[in-house]
Amino acid sequence: MNQAITALLGAITGFLLPTLATYVRSKMKGSRFENAVKGELDEAKDYVHRKLVWLSRDQTSFIAQIDDQRLLAEVDGKLLYLGEPEDFSVSLPFWEQNLRDIVELTSNNSFNRMCRDVSLLRKFVSKFRDMKLAFKVGGGDPKQMAIACYHDLIKIHGELIPNKPPAASK
Repeated sequence: MNQAITALLGAITGFLLPTLATYVRSKMKGSRFENAVKGELDEAKDYVHRKLVWLSRDQTSFIAQIDDQRLLAEVDGKLLYLGEPEDFSVSLPFWEQNLRDIVELTSNNSFNRMCRDVSLLRKFVSKFRDMKLAFKVGGGDPKQMAIACYHDLIKIHGELIPNKPPAASK
Protein backbone atom coordinates (compact mmCIF):
# COMPACT_ATOMS: atom_id res chain seq x y z
CA MET A 1 0.00 0.00 0.00
CA ASN A 2 2.83 2.42 0.90
CA GLN A 3 4.48 1.72 -2.43
CA ALA A 4 1.25 2.56 -4.27
CA ILE A 5 0.89 5.85 -2.40
CA THR A 6 4.56 6.68 -3.04
CA ALA A 7 4.15 5.87 -6.72
CA LEU A 8 0.99 7.96 -6.93
CA LEU A 9 2.65 10.90 -5.17
CA GLY A 10 5.67 10.56 -7.47
CA ALA A 11 3.43 10.60 -10.56
CA ILE A 12 1.48 13.61 -9.32
CA THR A 13 4.68 15.46 -8.38
CA GLY A 14 6.26 14.55 -11.72
CA PHE A 15 3.26 15.99 -13.51
CA LEU A 16 2.64 19.06 -11.34
CA LEU A 17 6.18 20.36 -10.89
CA PRO A 18 6.88 20.97 -14.61
CA THR A 19 3.43 22.52 -15.01
CA LEU A 20 3.98 24.74 -12.00
CA ALA A 21 7.45 25.70 -13.25
CA THR A 22 6.01 26.61 -16.67
CA TYR A 23 3.29 28.69 -15.02
CA VAL A 24 5.79 30.56 -12.83
CA ARG A 25 8.11 31.20 -15.81
CA SER A 26 5.17 32.50 -17.83
CA LYS A 27 4.09 34.86 -15.04
CA MET A 28 7.63 36.15 -14.56
CA LYS A 29 8.09 36.69 -18.30
CA GLY A 30 4.71 38.43 -18.46
CA SER A 31 5.76 40.71 -15.62
CA ARG A 32 9.03 41.54 -17.39
CA PHE A 33 7.17 42.31 -20.63
CA GLU A 34 4.67 44.45 -18.74
CA ASN A 35 7.49 46.41 -17.08
CA ALA A 36 9.28 46.90 -20.40
CA VAL A 37 6.15 48.21 -22.10
CA LYS A 38 5.37 50.42 -19.12
CA GLY A 39 8.86 51.92 -19.36
CA GLU A 40 8.49 52.51 -23.08
CA LEU A 41 5.05 54.09 -22.61
CA ASP A 42 6.25 56.29 -19.75
CA GLU A 43 9.06 57.59 -21.94
CA ALA A 44 6.62 58.25 -24.80
CA LYS A 45 4.21 60.05 -22.45
CA ASP A 46 7.03 62.24 -21.20
CA TYR A 47 7.94 63.05 -24.81
CA VAL A 48 4.31 63.98 -25.57
CA HIS A 49 4.17 66.15 -22.45
CA ARG A 50 7.36 68.00 -23.37
CA LYS A 51 6.04 68.58 -26.91
CA LEU A 52 2.78 70.05 -25.61
CA VAL A 53 4.66 72.29 -23.17
CA TRP A 54 6.83 73.45 -26.08
CA LEU A 55 3.77 74.05 -28.23
CA SER A 56 2.04 75.98 -25.41
CA ARG A 57 4.82 78.50 -24.94
CA ASP A 58 3.83 82.12 -25.38
CA GLN A 59 5.52 83.65 -28.43
CA THR A 60 4.49 87.28 -27.82
CA SER A 61 8.03 88.39 -27.02
CA PHE A 62 9.46 86.49 -30.02
CA ILE A 63 6.97 87.69 -32.64
CA ALA A 64 9.66 89.70 -34.48
CA GLN A 65 11.71 86.54 -35.01
CA ILE A 66 8.86 84.58 -36.63
CA ASP A 67 8.99 84.84 -40.41
CA ASP A 68 5.35 84.17 -41.21
CA GLN A 69 2.82 85.82 -38.88
CA ARG A 70 0.03 83.72 -40.44
CA LEU A 71 1.40 80.72 -38.50
CA LEU A 72 0.63 82.35 -35.15
CA ALA A 73 -2.67 81.95 -33.32
CA GLU A 74 -3.99 83.48 -30.14
CA VAL A 75 -5.20 80.90 -27.63
CA ASP A 76 -6.29 81.73 -24.09
CA GLY A 77 -4.51 85.09 -24.16
CA LYS A 78 -1.22 83.64 -25.42
CA LEU A 79 0.24 83.92 -28.89
CA LEU A 80 1.16 80.39 -29.98
CA TYR A 81 3.31 79.36 -32.92
CA LEU A 82 1.07 76.49 -34.01
CA GLY A 83 2.32 76.54 -37.59
CA GLU A 84 5.98 76.08 -36.78
CA PRO A 85 7.37 73.67 -39.40
CA GLU A 86 8.14 70.52 -37.42
CA ASP A 87 7.43 66.83 -37.42
CA PHE A 88 6.49 64.79 -34.39
CA SER A 89 6.37 61.04 -34.01
CA VAL A 90 6.41 58.57 -31.15
CA SER A 91 8.31 55.33 -31.55
CA LEU A 92 7.25 52.22 -29.62
CA PRO A 93 9.64 49.55 -30.93
CA PHE A 94 9.28 47.08 -28.03
CA TRP A 95 5.49 47.24 -28.22
CA GLU A 96 5.45 46.78 -31.98
CA GLN A 97 8.05 43.98 -32.12
CA ASN A 98 6.64 41.97 -29.19
CA LEU A 99 2.91 42.54 -29.46
CA ARG A 100 2.09 38.84 -29.81
CA ASP A 101 4.04 37.94 -26.65
CA ILE A 102 2.60 40.91 -24.80
CA VAL A 103 -0.93 39.75 -25.64
CA GLU A 104 -0.19 36.20 -24.54
CA LEU A 105 1.78 36.96 -21.38
CA THR A 106 0.14 39.96 -19.73
CA SER A 107 -3.14 40.11 -17.85
CA ASN A 108 -6.22 41.45 -19.60
CA ASN A 109 -6.34 44.53 -17.38
CA SER A 110 -2.69 45.39 -18.01
CA PHE A 111 -2.99 44.78 -21.73
CA ASN A 112 -6.14 46.90 -21.99
CA ARG A 113 -4.47 49.75 -20.10
CA MET A 114 -1.38 49.55 -22.33
CA CYS A 115 -3.55 49.42 -25.48
CA ARG A 116 -5.45 52.50 -24.34
CA ASP A 117 -2.20 54.40 -23.84
CA VAL A 118 -0.82 53.33 -27.23
CA SER A 119 -4.06 54.39 -28.87
CA LEU A 120 -3.95 57.81 -27.18
CA LEU A 121 -0.31 58.27 -28.20
CA ARG A 122 -1.17 57.52 -31.81
CA LYS A 123 -4.15 59.84 -31.60
CA PHE A 124 -1.91 62.65 -30.29
CA VAL A 125 0.58 62.18 -33.13
CA SER A 126 -2.22 62.15 -35.70
CA LYS A 127 -3.85 65.28 -34.28
CA PHE A 128 -0.46 67.03 -34.15
CA ARG A 129 0.01 66.25 -37.84
CA ASP A 130 -3.50 67.57 -38.57
CA MET A 131 -2.65 70.81 -36.76
CA LYS A 132 0.48 71.33 -38.86
CA LEU A 133 -1.38 70.47 -42.07
CA ALA A 134 -4.02 73.11 -41.30
CA PHE A 135 -1.51 75.75 -42.39
CA LYS A 136 -0.51 73.90 -45.56
CA VAL A 137 -3.85 72.73 -46.94
CA GLY A 138 -6.11 75.28 -48.56
CA GLY A 139 -9.70 75.88 -47.57
CA GLY A 140 -11.16 77.08 -44.32
CA ASP A 141 -9.47 79.22 -41.72
CA PRO A 142 -6.11 77.59 -40.92
CA LYS A 143 -5.79 79.33 -37.56
CA GLN A 144 -9.21 78.17 -36.40
CA MET A 145 -8.50 74.62 -37.56
CA ALA A 146 -5.11 74.65 -35.82
CA ILE A 147 -6.65 76.03 -32.61
CA ALA A 148 -9.28 73.27 -32.68
CA CYS A 149 -6.52 70.69 -33.11
CA TYR A 150 -4.53 72.31 -30.28
CA HIS A 151 -7.53 71.99 -27.96
CA ASP A 152 -7.89 68.34 -29.03
CA LEU A 153 -4.20 67.82 -28.18
CA ILE A 154 -4.80 69.21 -24.70
CA LYS A 155 -7.76 66.88 -24.24
CA ILE A 156 -5.80 63.83 -25.43
CA HIS A 157 -2.91 64.84 -23.16
CA GLY A 158 -5.34 65.05 -20.22
CA GLU A 159 -6.58 61.51 -20.90
CA LEU A 160 -3.07 60.17 -21.39
CA ILE A 161 -1.32 62.00 -18.55
CA PRO A 162 -4.02 63.25 -16.17
CA ASN A 163 -1.60 64.29 -13.42
CA LYS A 164 0.54 66.68 -15.52
CA PRO A 165 -0.82 70.04 -16.66
CA PRO A 166 0.06 70.83 -20.28
CA ALA A 167 0.65 74.55 -19.72
CA ALA A 168 4.15 75.78 -20.34
CA SER A 169 6.17 76.28 -17.22
CA LYS A 170 7.45 79.80 -16.68
